Amino acid sequence: MNGTLMICGGGLTASQDEVFSEFIERAGGAEKARIAFIVTASGEAPDELFRSYRSDMVRLGLPEEKCILVPIYAMHILDERGYNAMTGDAEGLCESLDGVSGVWFSGGDQYYTHQCLLRSNGSDTALLTRIREIYENGGVIGGSSAGAAIMSRVMIGGGNNRGILAHPVVFGYDGYDEMCAKDDPCDPMILARGLGFFQEGIVDQHFNRRPRLLRLVEACLRNNEGYRVGYAVSEDTALVYQNGRITVLGSAGVYVVDCNKAERRAAGNYRGAVLYALHRGDRFDCASLEAELAKAAPQQDGEPSQDYVLGGMINDHGFDDMMEKRLIRANESAMPKNADGFPCVRGAALHDIHGEVWLVIPEYVRFANTRGYRSEHASFSKVGLNIHAEKRSFE
Repeated sequence: MNGTLMICGGGLTASQDEVFSEFIERAGGAEKARIAFIVTASGEAPDELFRSYRSDMVRLGLPEEKCILVPIYAMHILDERGYNAMTGDAEGLCESLDGVSGVWFSGGDQYYTHQCLLRSNGSDTALLTRIREIYENGGVIGGSSAGAAIMSRVMIGGGNNRGILAHPVVFGYDGYDEMCAKDDPCDPMILARGLGFFQEGIVDQHFNRRPRLLRLVEACLRNNEGYRVGYAVSEDTALVYQNGRITVLGSAGVYVVDCNKAERRAAGNYRGAVLYALHRGDRFDCASLEAELAKAAPQQDGEPSQDYVLGGMINDHGFDDMMEKRLIRANESAMPKNADGFPCVRGAALHDIHGEVWLVIPEYVRFANTRGYRSEHASFSKVGLNIHAEKRSFE
């Protein structure tokens, strides 16, 4: 039986103790756990970051000597001893994981982790092989932000919604340094090889705070390895994966985008995806793509709908209200119908793409089997998702 994955969307603040306490517990508890920290992605000050992690763990009951810094960093970094193993094949590096039951990957830039733990041909370094053994023997592997992105085999290495409309997808990291130097607000999406602990689909992160819905759908429909489901984690939130099932920790949600039957008509234009939103108390089965929501769907007594809601993306402030009041609980007779005759709610967002205005319209569709409820946030299951994007002139 494999162990546990704890995939965090970045920005761990209010929920940090909850997430780290669970991580320690799943690694064997304070008496037995031994946790290694791989801070490669940070790209700077590895000792300082490690001390911060160690302080958090000690405060939660883990003895200081049970916290281990794995000395492998971005190529331009040395630690306070003047050392950097540089590659996961460095002699003696695997011994740092002796007795380790949990491995945590830091945030930063996932490029550095990719560079150090995978060989140039994409195969595992000795260190990555050892980490896989820890997981397969029941250990826990976790990470936040960049440390979440590296969890899937197909890894999103960069980009945003605007980049999907402005540029073709970039496969691999060739020319990455030059790309970073351009500082383009419409960053192209990069698809590269991740570490592949999470085999159910493609991981994305910071999802409730950054415009990434288009890039996740595009990643699902454009990757070359057949992954058609995206798992996107909000900030201050953890996706907990074990034995094919997902639960949620933290203050926000995990979004699942099923693109198995979706159609890509052009960049930013998609039909037939299915969207889920999961929060604390909800569960999800990755094989059947079935959600077990913590509460039953409420009566349909929400506000009358309207043709369009400003924004309407997951990272917009009013997204949860829109989904609850205008989709899940709205009176169907008052809802607009989409081209297929289903009740829906639509958003409308404008994007500046290199001086040109693009209109993006996400359409959320309610089917007979759509379910949902609202606590602090809206949880829902089997909401249809279509997205239309076009260049517009307002002259």
